[in-house]
Amino acid sequence: MPELPEVEINARNLRSWACGRRVAAVETEARARRIFRPEPPKAFEAALRGRRVGEVRRLGKQILIRLDKRGDSPLGLVSHLGMTGKWVRRGEGEKAPGHSRARLRLDDGSVLHYRDPRLFGRLRLVPGARFELVPEIAALGPDPLECGIDLDRLERALSRRAGPVKVALLDQSLLPGVGNILASESLHRARIDPRRSARSLSRAEVRAVAGAVLASIKQTIEREEGPEIAYVEEPSAENPFRVYAREGETCPRCGRARLVRIVQAQRSTFFCPRCQR
Repeated sequence: MPELPEVEINARNLRSWACGRRVAAVETEARARRIFRPEPPKAFEAALRGRRVGEVRRLGKQILIRLDKRGDSPLGLVSHLGMTGKWVRRGEGEKAPGHSRARLRLDDGSVLHYRDPRLFGRLRLVPGARFELVPEIAALGPDPLECGIDLDRLERALSRRAGPVKVALLDQSLLPGVGNILASESLHRARIDPRRSARSLSRAEVRAVAGAVLASIKQTIEREEGPEIAYVEEPSAENPFRVYAREGETCPRCGRARLVRIVQAQRSTFFCPRCQR
């Protein structure tokens, strides 16, 4: 599923495909209306038609798109990819991908498709492009890729939490963009048992976690960057991760223990019981 690295790749692609381009036409799939809530699909189409794509940013797992129109106030579009969403581009006359829920035809003839098989994503209009007024965006902490990780801030936050460190890392007010995959991968890199209390970590261990989160983000972006991401849950995709979804396999670090899967806060966690302490 899309986490910070995958959302960053989607944002980079949108920036290269669409910035400066005018949206000549918009089509939506009527049965996918939940994606466009609270606006009906037809209102979404009318709002975007004729606007020019300006800035494309990413904050955590959210893509923030500004659309401009002469003589009118700017319009914002928040794209959250949910569990299976992605943006893909097709040339003029090319066949649309499956599960295309919204189609933005640009003035160069290309078509941007928002593809979402499970319909858990969202395309939300923001009047005036006032993204800071959207509650779920205002609640986000500093973005790890854009701002780095403030070690003092992370240490203070973890020191106040008695629960498992893996669950703490999923808090989007702490490390926006870090999800289930990144948390498992980062804790394996840092050699930290995901079941440990967050407040039990030493300063050196917090530093190791911060470094592991950034390394995991950057490695995933370098490995997966391209025009169309294949998520690990897709039937045709290979699993590129060290521990995620590798229950029962041999640990890639120690080469001796078998990786284990447990459930924390209704999410799967994968780790090595020998390496991670």
